[in-house]
Amino acid sequence: MQDTTVEPRLYLPSEDEKEWKRIESRLQRPLPDPSSLDDLLTEFHSETTKQTCQFFRSVKKEGKFDWDAFWNQGLPFMLQIALEMPTLFADTKVPLLKDEVKSVSLTRRQCACLLAHSFFGSINSSARRMDNKKWSFRASQLFFLEAEPSALCFLNYFKRLAVEGIPSGSISIERVSFKRGSAPWMWEDNQSPLCPMSILSEGAIERSPAEFHADFANKFIGGGCLENDFAMEEILFIIKPELIISMAITSHMIDEDSIRISGALQYSKYTGYSHTFEFDGDFADQTKGATPATVFAMDALQGCSKIQFQEGLIRRDLNKARVAMGGARSVATGNWGCGAFGNDHLLKFLQQWMAASDAGAEQVYYHTYGDKRTEGFDQIATGLQSKKVGELWEILLKAAGPCAQPGPGNSLKFRKLIE
Repeated sequence: MQDTTVEPRLYLPSEDEKEWKRIESRLQRPLPDPSSLDDLLTEFHSETTKQTCQFFRSVKKEGKFDWDAFWNQGLPFMLQIALEMPTLFADTKVPLLKDEVKSVSLTRRQCACLLAHSFFGSINSSARRMDNKKWSFRASQLFFLEAEPSALCFLNYFKRLAVEGIPSGSISIERVSFKRGSAPWMWEDNQSPLCPMSILSEGAIERSPAEFHADFANKFIGGGCLENDFAMEEILFIIKPELIISMAITSHMIDEDSIRISGALQYSKYTGYSHTFEFDGDFADQTKGATPATVFAMDALQGCSKIQFQEGLIRRDLNKARVAMGGARSVATGNWGCGAFGNDHLLKFLQQWMAASDAGAEQVYYHTYGDKRTEGFDQIATGLQSKKVGELWEILLKAAGPCAQPGPGNSLKFRKLIE
């Protein structure tokens, strides 16, 4: 039975006088060399994960990361802003996004404070006294696991805040949803026209001029971004660390909801993907002053690749994309759920186009990342552009029907029927 005295919020360590004094004493100690920072992280985890940190002793001090700026400015800033927690949150309770609480807004300084505590390990699963079975707000794991590219992106965020100052603005995190079994839109006879579609083989979603950027999410938002994973969502969250705050205040997404994050900035450049992912220095934003894109997290079906053409499953992801894209005027997306989740590229392309069109988007930028399985999508889009959403729904269902049962060649069969 759930304890009704427990509030659905983060319980910060600064609220416990005894615990805060212990944290303060640790964070106020001199850190004269890299090994002392390793020791500090080890000490903070001595009563929880009992891990030993060797990252700062062993990491190579070469490449594009500015270690001098980090030691001289970045690390002192991390310590300082962590110690500001009692002041920064004196009048702020950070709610969990559940039940009637649908959104939360935090200043960038508050976000940096929480992220600093996530690094040191001075905030842990005890901060979330409900729905804490998968507490993944642990940036310290990047350093215990020696996930160097992501670790450098994370440290670079603090180095840049220290050197350049904290940008103005705030971060807003919102859970959007619809009632199970009663989606407030219809696909049959839907008269919305398909919006213009641009198919791009080059360029990344996070650099798109679109107002909404897709996050191909795990149902636990952020996925393995604070571990040793370097897929699309993980890279996005580590180059824009303010997104990581969502991992502290949300539980897993259900079929009927999506999480949207507004205001997060990119601080680091990168190259590669997966095993080739590397930190590539500071990201210089050429659009300073522009409103940062809203990131919408949507988790595609996982483990259903053999039966993904069944109508109920098609509707599930179509509705998921629709709730995620609500209110967008322009959308940047791509091969959603087509990697480790094993979903069909063309099916996901059509679902997202329909969802964006019904949501009222005026433009979709579809990034293929050069995937050969998307070759010919531009011709397919040209052939369908004059259709209504409802007409495409009929075409999609007719093509999916013969592919609904598990069997070899379903994706090829589906494509031939669409073409």
